[in-house]
Amino acid sequence: MKKTNIKIKFFATFLIVMGLLFVACTNNNEEYEAPNSFSDVAWYINDTEGVLDARINDYITFSDLSQSSLSHKWEIGAGNYFLKHPIGRLDSITNEFIAGSGSTEDKTISVWFKESGLQSVRLYNTFPDSVTFRGPDGLRYGSKQEGNLWVIDTTFIVDVYDKIVPEIRIEQKGVVLNHVGQDTIYVEAGDSLDFFDETTIGRPDAWQWNVAGSVSLEQNPSIILKKLGTFTDNNVIIRRQANNIPSSSATLKITAPIKVIPSSQPFVLTGDINELEDQTIQIPFNGEFSPFANQEQYFAVTLNGTATTNFSLTINSDDATFLDLNFNEPIYRNDVITVAYDGNGTLESTDTRSPVAFGTTTVKMFQHEAVLYDFEDGGTNWVAVTTDGKDMSTTSVSPSTDVAASGTTSLKFEVTASGNWSGFTNLIDQYSLVSGRVYQIEYKIYKTPGSVINMNGPWIAQDGSTKNQFWNNVVAGAAADTWVTVSPGGRYTAGATANDYEFYLRHNGTGTLYIDDIRIMEVDER
Repeated sequence: MKKTNIKIKFFATFLIVMGLLFVACTNNNEEYEAPNSFSDVAWYINDTEGVLDARINDYITFSDLSQSSLSHKWEIGAGNYFLKHPIGRLDSITNEFIAGSGSTEDKTISVWFKESGLQSVRLYNTFPDSVTFRGPDGLRYGSKQEGNLWVIDTTFIVDVYDKIVPEIRIEQKGVVLNHVGQDTIYVEAGDSLDFFDETTIGRPDAWQWNVAGSVSLEQNPSIILKKLGTFTDNNVIIRRQANNIPSSSATLKITAPIKVIPSSQPFVLTGDINELEDQTIQIPFNGEFSPFANQEQYFAVTLNGTATTNFSLTINSDDATFLDLNFNEPIYRNDVITVAYDGNGTLESTDTRSPVAFGTTTVKMFQHEAVLYDFEDGGTNWVAVTTDGKDMSTTSVSPSTDVAASGTTSLKFEVTASGNWSGFTNLIDQYSLVSGRVYQIEYKIYKTPGSVINMNGPWIAQDGSTKNQFWNNVVAGAAADTWVTVSPGGRYTAGATANDYEFYLRHNGTGTLYIDDIRIMEVDER
């Protein structure tokens, strides 16, 4: 039986990486000409389907260069149209170009996609003999026999992306607001508005909310408004910008003015006082500060139990709701720093409120962590290590919400038989260390009554090989039913910069323990 190769070439109005060979048809004034020679194809077909992308109202040109076909037909779905040729590359496609719909026996077609979503373009050819399409990477697509004929029946799927039609909702304390009128939306400084993207057309994947001087890139943000004034240039830019799909962007103006007025709430400390990596201590309030000078005398600051005035106080340059406190000397992770405000200064918010005094508050120091395992992700990547050729006891590990040092989850390990040593590790959630830097380990344990475990051996490992052991016996004397912080005295200087370091902990004895907040961190000690 005679076999014939089918050679098919496709032309598109835009770049299609996966699917078909193409020629752009809309970038200059040359008119499209149907191909007059055969060419090997470079397109991918999977189960007789290739997936392409297009914008709504774009067109793709397909050309069938099959040899020796007895019949030939293209079919397209309702709402899409065949276009007349020739089409200039810069032509604007209008209804005057429509040649028809449904099906055609033309060899070359240009399909105008007027419907969004998955659209089909079917090619149906019959041959007197068996034929084979030869694709890339040795792909072979053979014809099927129907009666006395051989049929190539291929459907190409074109994913047509509509223009983005933005729709949003704005709420204030659960109440939906009218954002399309001219009625002013009033918000007290320090309060928030909740924004929701309800766009159903265009498949957006990126957002930029510009509201009252604040910017958020979240899809559904809650934006705290801090600056006083009336804001009329509020909008949201909604985009489709993922790689390898047609892009789109639309801007929706929020026509209702937003007026931020002075707050009726007291001007108070909100949240923790934190040290940043650059040793700045940030003090958060629920409103913006007006410029000030010489207010340090109203703040009582201690460093490791000793009162100090060796610091300066300024407004944060990026967010005026923060006061920045900076020491005139280095501070370290193991320092204990406290801050208090007596309320007697001349500090004032931009909406004319005076800050309320607050008592002695301990600063949360920056931890310089290479990694923190707090098990709030579920802790599912931790596994017991129960054999290394030695008489190891039986250990089981699992995430638990029985007790937690922070958050809601810790790692529970149970040792049911006393042997030499056993333990657990995590080979999935690896971390990075930097060559030449010195690291230490810290973790928290919770021992249940009756547990008899005399030693812990946490390790820094890499590719299954021990880099440093931090043996300690803190667990032996640890009180039961309470969290105890373990900070072994050992130190490890990383020999190489790498991102594949692992944590492993061994122990002996029997009992049930919980572990939480495992930290590998740079040594930063006074």
